[in-house]
Amino acid sequence: MRIAIDARYLGAEYTGIGVYSRHLLESLARLDHENEYLVVTHASYRGGLELADNFEVVTDASRPVSLRTLCTMQRALAPFEADVLHSLFPLAPLLWRKKLVVMAYDLQPLLDPQFTGMRHPVLRSLYDIFYRFSYPACLRKADYVISTSYATKQDIKMLFPDVAEKVLVVHGGIAPEEISRPSPEEIERVREKYDLPRRFLFYLGSTRPNKNLMQMLEAFEEFIQRHPEHQDLHWVMVVSQDRFFDPVFTRIRERNLLGRVRIHEQVSEAEKAVFFSQAELLYYVTKWEGFGLPVLEAQGIGLPVLASTHASLPEVCGTAALMADPDDKDSIVEALEKFYGDPGLQRVMVERGLENVKRFNWEKVAREVLALYTHLLT
Repeated sequence: MRIAIDARYLGAEYTGIGVYSRHLLESLARLDHENEYLVVTHASYRGGLELADNFEVVTDASRPVSLRTLCTMQRALAPFEADVLHSLFPLAPLLWRKKLVVMAYDLQPLLDPQFTGMRHPVLRSLYDIFYRFSYPACLRKADYVISTSYATKQDIKMLFPDVAEKVLVVHGGIAPEEISRPSPEEIERVREKYDLPRRFLFYLGSTRPNKNLMQMLEAFEEFIQRHPEHQDLHWVMVVSQDRFFDPVFTRIRERNLLGRVRIHEQVSEAEKAVFFSQAELLYYVTKWEGFGLPVLEAQGIGLPVLASTHASLPEVCGTAALMADPDDKDSIVEALEKFYGDPGLQRVMVERGLENVKRFNWEKVAREVLALYTHLLT
């Protein structure tokens, strides 16, 4: 088989889709040495991929969410003469003539009214029109849609009942190197470099509205006000400063929490492991998650998780995490109180988390995806 994989979310910006893409590609390369692959990454990508000789990598300067993806990308792929195109996001060339697989992590652009916010009204309207046309058109054109959660599959079924039968759920995974504890020397280096507080909650991700940071901030503030014994507790964030960052930072400043909430931009994979290993809790009460890779990273390294009852997080967390209603500040505060009020519960969460991550691995993901390619061409 000749398989083209559009992986343009592999770019300069750290994203969950990019992490999924990298691990899927490298796992396929370890598993399959017979079929030929063409991988398209964004021109800004400098991370490097550990691939085999049957993988060719090319770059493209266009964004994944673009008219080029829908209208002209098939021209760039034509010389490879692929039997299958697998787009690692829910958009693909509408003139593609052969087998097509697309990935759907979530349907935020269609379900979250704030998704296209913080743009000029005209530009926002154009984005809304683009998503309302492109998502259903590409999902319907695909021979199969891979979803990373049953929650997203249910959303597809709700919005596009005619697509539901061709949706396959393939969860993400966790790699061994992502759950290995850093050395004492690395911990000391990173603690000093980032001036990490002695005690902190940890958040990793974007500042998009679905991340629910405003609600989480209010809950954190109320918790430390109710419990003066935790006045030394901080909240450390590692975020990508997208267009939604300024309102979040403004709210932190208005609440006089600049000394209590620490914000860092992207850190290296090794440094990220130190953040996970030194935190007391992954604070991740988000919405519209298509999967939630930070949950597995946290549990795999022995960090308890407070997540939300929304979207994919219950199926990813299993019974190993505390859950709170992301729309209810009191629910989040109560979960924090439960966590800090019961040291025995903390130990149980660590044990259950380490067991939970055994359900997820990238080799399994790659085998399921490769089986789909084979099915399409037999």
